[in-house]
Parts: sequence; C-alpha cells; structure tokens
Amino acid sequence: MWSGVTVFAGKFMKIGRLGRVLAVCLLSMAYTATARADVAAWITVDASNGTVLEEHEIFQQWYPASLTKMMTAYIAFRLVAAERFSLTSPVTISQNALNQPPSKMGFKVGTQMTLDNALNMIMIKSANDISVAIAETLGGTEKEFIRMMNEQARRLGMTHTRFVNPHGLPNPNQVSSARDLAILALALWNEFPQYHSYMDQSAIRFGKITMPSGNKDYLLRVQGANGMKTGYICDAGYNVATSATRHGRTVIAVVLGAGSGLERAAFAKKLVDDSFAKSGRATVYSRRSSNVKKPPEAKYCKRNESLSAQQLVDRFGSKRGQLPILAYARGDEQMPDGVNVVGNNKKVNWKLVYEEILGPQIKEYAPVRVKIGLPKSAVAELTLPGETVPLPTPKPALSQGRKQSNAGQLNQSFGMNKTAESASIFASSQNKDRKQYSENQALNEAKQIMFGAPGGLYSSN
Repeated sequence: MWSGVTVFAGKFMKIGRLGRVLAVCLLSMAYTATARADVAAWITVDASNGTVLEEHEIFQQWYPASLTKMMTAYIAFRLVAAERFSLTSPVTISQNALNQPPSKMGFKVGTQMTLDNALNMIMIKSANDISVAIAETLGGTEKEFIRMMNEQARRLGMTHTRFVNPHGLPNPNQVSSARDLAILALALWNEFPQYHSYMDQSAIRFGKITMPSGNKDYLLRVQGANGMKTGYICDAGYNVATSATRHGRTVIAVVLGAGSGLERAAFAKKLVDDSFAKSGRATVYSRRSSNVKKPPEAKYCKRNESLSAQQLVDRFGSKRGQLPILAYARGDEQMPDGVNVVGNNKKVNWKLVYEEILGPQIKEYAPVRVKIGLPKSAVAELTLPGETVPLPTPKPALSQGRKQSNAGQLNQSFGMNKTAESASIFASSQNKDRKQYSENQALNEAKQIMFGAPGGLYSSN
C-alpha cells in the first residue's frame, strides 16, 4: 500500500502547491489506515540486585489485568511462611467467587481444594473465581484481603499502584506501572525461591481437560525461561511479567500493552535477549518520577490492532537483524519482508511462525495436574471413568501443619489487625455443618463440577 501511495503522491509533487497538499493528505490517510499503537511500556531488571537494564515509560500508569494475581500469590506465600496457613489449607468456593466472570474454573459453591491447587489455578490458568476464593480464605473477606494487597504494595514501594480486586478484572481504579510490577516480580522471585514452580508451568490439567498458560509458548521456546504471569483486558492490551535464567543470571521483564499474546511473547523474548548483554546502575527501587502519565483511555485493544502472522515474522523474525529494542515496539515503523509463512494455499504455517519469532520448542509440554478436594485423610474420593476426582466434603476444623489462628489474624510483620467482621465470618465457616452426600448425589454433583458450570473450564483469559 505504501509503495503505491508514494508513487501516486510523487506525481502530484511535480504539479505545484496543490499537488504537495494532496500528497500530504494521501500519506496521512495511508498512515491512519495502517498505524497501530506501540507496545506501551516495558522494563527489565537484574533479579540479583534490581538494577534497571532496559526501560520505557515505566511510570505510565497502566491496568495490570491478571498480573494482579502476582500480589494474590505473594500474600499467600507470606502467610504460609508465617505458618498462618499451609499449602494443604482448604480453599472454599463461595457464591461471590462463582459469580466472577471468566477466565474461571466454574466449580460449584461449596467446592473445596487445597491452597496448593488453588495457587496453580490462578498462576497458570488465571482463574478469577479461584482468586476470590483464595482472598476470602486468607483475608476472612475479600475486602479485608484487598486491604492487605494495598498494604503490601506500600511496604514494597509500589508507589503508583492501587488494588481494588484480587484478580485484575476491569476496574478504572485498579492501576499500576511497569516499575511497580517489576518490584512485585522481584519480591516474588527473591523472597520465595521454593515457589518458583508456580510461575513457570505451561498448563494445568483438570480431569481430562488441559488448560494452557498464556505464557506457554514463551516458556517452552525461550532459553532459560522460568516465569511469571500474563494478563489481558481490553483496556490494557496484553501484559506479561516474565523472566529467564542463563549462566546463573536471571533477568525479569515486564511488558505492558502489546497487541496480541504472540506479540507479547515475541517482544518479551527480544527484550530479555538484549538485556542479558547489559548492565545497569540505578535500581528500580530508586527510580522516582513526579510525571506520572494517566492510564490509557477505555478500549485500548480496539486502537491497538494485532499484527498478522506475516507481520509478526517481518518484525521479529530472523531477517530483522539487530536493532534497538524501540524499533521492535513501534507499530508504525516499516518492516523488511521476513520469511514467507503463508503458503500457496493461503494458509499460515504456524510452526514456522513460532520458530521464526520464538525459536524451536526446547522444553517438554507437561501440564500440571490439579484437582479439587482435600487430602485423602479428610475426604472421600469418587471414581469416574478414567479419573479420580475428590469431592467437596465437610471442612476440617484446621488443616494439618497449621497453627491455631483465624484467617483474618496475620503475622505481626504484616502490620494488619483482624476485624471483628472477618473473625465472625471465618469462625462460622469453620463450624458450619454440611450434609453428607449420598453416592448418587455425589456422582451428579461431580459431573456438574467437571462439565456443567457455564463460563468455566472451557473459558480462557
């Protein structure tokens, strides 16, 4: 399109001022038709000391989307470390949790699972209903947990962040920035190395259903890839906080506002690859700015159109060469013709696309199996064809390995006081009796849990 417009405009340039005006108009129209927004903001940091390696618009306020769940997991890890909960502590689905929009698991009210399984569901599948269930379990109420999220954000130095929910679903008041999310990613990585496995899995498997992570292709194809979390809402575009370790050094990257999941992965790879060759001076903690830009206007994704498969290969493929990272983020920059990935039959060779922009698959695709129910000592199991699925059962008074304490009462290092409301709610949930299921009731309810919840297992983030 550009070459035709240029020739046409060039002819007008020879006929005086009117021709030049028309040429400018034509070029402007062509730009408008093909332009798309840039990748909005990014940062890379050295995980060992927090020094900044690459940065662009790191103080731009942005909607974190499901990167929010990093804070949900961070609080869970802190509470387990403080021995207020354990990874086998029960998490129960409430009506409030079930009411959340997809991405979700869709389990019925009363379904129980261990905190371990719940964390895998939010960090890999990005299940919004499970995020609320975790929040209610750990905070006593969702509201109290959100207060905990904001207190931890302040303690970590996330100066441009505000949380209003535990999952990242759209809310104009829930904002963060590339800098702040890098600080959170550093805290997750450095404070809890024993829990890195929650962040580097490519999929979960529940029963016979496999649900891939939004970060699957990055994790399977990028050398040393090992985390962390993806997120998407239309108002934010495609976000990711990710990392890679090579020769004993780990680089953490945050990318905000990409045009598609594949562009997000390709840009993150390019960003990480470049950053391993760099060193920094100032740390992300010391970076400050009084010039904080407002979040993007609503419906950002409508203004940030996805690149086609061929355009992605043109921009990130092997023929692109070694250019500054900004060149890969500019949506209006002309790209060289990359390897042709569209065959004579007009079909895209997706295997070639992935190999061109992310590289060949170097890691086995091995989904983590998750399940509902509590440990066998506390739950009866039901055998369905081909699967063993634990059923919801009465909640035990306390899980093994956990100290006597209410969910709202946290370690003093959190600086948080349990409200009377959260204490009352938690106490009643601990003592509430549930009827025992007959075999037929259990079978029917297990089938509903696995297959009958609308917007559940078949939905994606």
